[in-house]
Amino acid sequence: MTSATGSPESRRAARNAAPPHRGVRRLAAASIGVALAVAAVAGIGGALAAPRADLSPAAATTSPAPPPPSATAIPAPTLSEAPVAEGAFCDRPEVQAGIAAGDDPAVIAAAGGGEGLRQAVIRGIAPCIDLRDPSHVWFVVNKTMPMEPIDFAPSDWVAPGGVPLGNLAAVRTDIAPTVTAMSEASIAAGTGQIGMQNGYRGYSVQQRIHNDRVASLGKEAGERLAARPGYSEHQSGIAMDVFGCTPGCSSSEQFGTTTTYQWVVEHSWEFGWIIRYEDGQTPITGYDPEAWHLRYIGPELAAEYHAGGFRTLEEFFGLSAAPGYLD
Repeated sequence: MTSATGSPESRRAARNAAPPHRGVRRLAAASIGVALAVAAVAGIGGALAAPRADLSPAAATTSPAPPPPSATAIPAPTLSEAPVAEGAFCDRPEVQAGIAAGDDPAVIAAAGGGEGLRQAVIRGIAPCIDLRDPSHVWFVVNKTMPMEPIDFAPSDWVAPGGVPLGNLAAVRTDIAPTVTAMSEASIAAGTGQIGMQNGYRGYSVQQRIHNDRVASLGKEAGERLAARPGYSEHQSGIAMDVFGCTPGCSSSEQFGTTTTYQWVVEHSWEFGWIIRYEDGQTPITGYDPEAWHLRYIGPELAAEYHAGGFRTLEEFFGLSAAPGYLD
């Protein structure tokens, strides 16, 4: 995809003339009238490594990618005027209540919106916003920031309704309706249906996938394709691999060549999703590009991510690059 030019804050200013549609908020369970799922295959046999796709509807063969360029530090984005009110952020009753209830949209609203929360994190005035806690949409996991606890598992997960499904096709229950809504919107736009697979993967599944990749490709190449257990977004239940069906379904690794992908680039943020591992960002993320790997951060944060032209969560939250593990 085309790289954004200029700083994230300058790109944000250019977009202020046309504020982005906020899209859906975190949805509760929704009634899905059309059952279009083609399969819901459980287990790990034949699964490919995270964050690569486990099993695509059409088999695809991958080759090891060349080593990434040297990592560079990410300068913290220049802060624009912040909507964060004065006072101790974490002492606000509405913030405390939202965190206690697990109500991420309420916490974000108390911060003054997605940009307010982002700036509070960057300024270091929000210690109650734990980026390593995978139960929240602002969670960040990378090769230098394992999730806490490292063997985390979501409390519940489910296969989204009304979409084609591949292996391990489940996400956290509360965000499953956003997958259905996003697929339906793509169909309405004439760009095909969005299928999903490789959603939630537990610690032991991720461990086997990682070990298989390293054994077959070597440590350096294998770990550009497969996260260690405790370091994978898939373990959080709020990430997934997608594929396009127009109407026949292609593999996840072919997703970047489809019209469905182009629609996702332009509109996934409206439903709270971003493309996590973009082309050209390996020195920051430590992973090869994955057009098919989507991560849920909620519509409030996703709107700011899109408006600012950000391409990694590391940049979005002013974090250092994470091209490799610390050990």
